[in-house]
Amino acid sequence: MPKASVILPVYNNSDFVLEAIHSILVQTYSDFELIIIDDGSTDGSAFLISQIADPRVIKIFHDTNRGLVASLNEGLNKATGEYILRMDSDDISTPDRLGVQISFMDQNSLIDVCGAAFTTSSGGVMKVNPASHDEIKTWLLFHCCMCHPTIIMRTSMIHQLGVQYDSNYPHAEDYELWNRLVFQVQMANLPINVLYYRQHNGQVSNQHRAIQDATARRIRQRQFSQLGLELSEAENQIMLDILEFKINPYDYSSYTKALGFANWVLDQNRKYWVYNQELLNMAFSRCISHLPY
Repeated sequence: MPKASVILPVYNNSDFVLEAIHSILVQTYSDFELIIIDDGSTDGSAFLISQIADPRVIKIFHDTNRGLVASLNEGLNKATGEYILRMDSDDISTPDRLGVQISFMDQNSLIDVCGAAFTTSSGGVMKVNPASHDEIKTWLLFHCCMCHPTIIMRTSMIHQLGVQYDSNYPHAEDYELWNRLVFQVQMANLPINVLYYRQHNGQVSNQHRAIQDATARRIRQRQFSQLGLELSEAENQIMLDILEFKINPYDYSSYTKALGFANWVLDQNRKYWVYNQELLNMAFSRCISHLPY
């Protein structure tokens, strides 16, 4: 069996898919299988994939489009490696990505899920997400701070917990999964760039933004429920303004509402101890003060 399984779902991405695949096949770490799942592409992606001859590649072709969640879960079920890594068909992994992430997991047996930093393919600044488990747990109430195509997970954890992506959370299935797993396993983020994240009009976050935002709100409400809170429409809007760094410190009404909301949540957290109180306070302070992590 290979040390690692890389899951790469594809749907109508002929412009970028070969570059994404090539970035995995030229990894400095070579003990892996690459599971490519073409989900009923109609733009020639399937033909391009069919021409790949590397013996480490496992090709799965769907006659019709079943959706990303179905492909991801199929990949989880097919994977035979000790570790499972995610890859998107429009991104580029750095040549040492597998070696860096597998080495970290080998040396940190208590970590079951690990993400990493990434850089936009347009040459942007490296994006470093919160590193420690408690930081990740706290910031997940605000943002999806685990970059999906940088993820590595232990296959043993996947099987032990029966982990599957949930189709009830369209276009935010990864955000839902991390919010679920963070209460069950230890997570981390490496401050090392392992991916060039391509930004383009065809990506999910651009095509399905409204659905993604609505789904993310439902996921956050599930987390607020653990604090004994059911947010009203007005309270949801305040939270949205906070996490999107839209609070105007010179607008007394907006600023006081945001502070009142933050203190309300912090008071509830003192009762339930869902999050580290200091980190939760810091997260609210940074968002209100327009200081992203």
